[in-house]
Formats: sequence, structure tokens, C-alpha cells
Amino acid sequence: MNEHGRIAQCGVLHRQSTGRPGPGPGDPVSIVAERLTPRGFTVRELLYRAAGFGERFRGWLRDGSTVCDETVVDGLRNAPAAPTDLVRGRYTGKTVVRRL
Repeated sequence: MNEHGRIAQCGVLHRQSTGRPGPGPGDPVSIVAERLTPRGFTVRELLYRAAGFGERFRGWLRDGSTVCDETVVDGLRNAPAAPTDLVRGRYTGKTVVRRL
């Protein structure tokens, strides 16, 4: 991080599901030493940027500069376990249940 850098902090799913803080910076010395400013945000406050971001993101997907990882769970029979496994970190990226 650069001096006076800003950290965008999001994602509370891990804490909500486990009751414990998720992985992340464990040493606050770097925050103090670089005089960083952590700041939380929610999607709601950035909705006005959604349309423009969608256009740019689709372009990144088309040109290959961004790759989306996804986990496919086969069969509706396995669907009930998918959210639990997602929270436990068994999947990467987007999780999709494929109907067979």
C-alpha cells in the first residue's frame, strides 16, 4: 500500500456464517505505518455506477482481461448443500446449480 492509501473493505459473509473474523491483514502496524484509511462500503451506495460498469466489465470478459471462475454443482438433489458449502469455502467464484 502507498502512504495514505485507501482500503475498500467489503464482504461480511464469512463473519455472518462463522461468527469469527475472516482472513485478512492481521498486523495493524502496517495500517499505522502507512497511515492507511480503511473504509467500508455497500453495493447500494454505488448503484448509480452499475450501467457503466456493466458495459466495461462485458468488454473485459470479451477480450479475456477478466476471467470469471465458477463452480457448478450438478443436480437439484445437491442444491440444498450448495449455500452451506459456499460459505465454508469449498467453492470458488460464482456457484451455479445445474439441473440434470
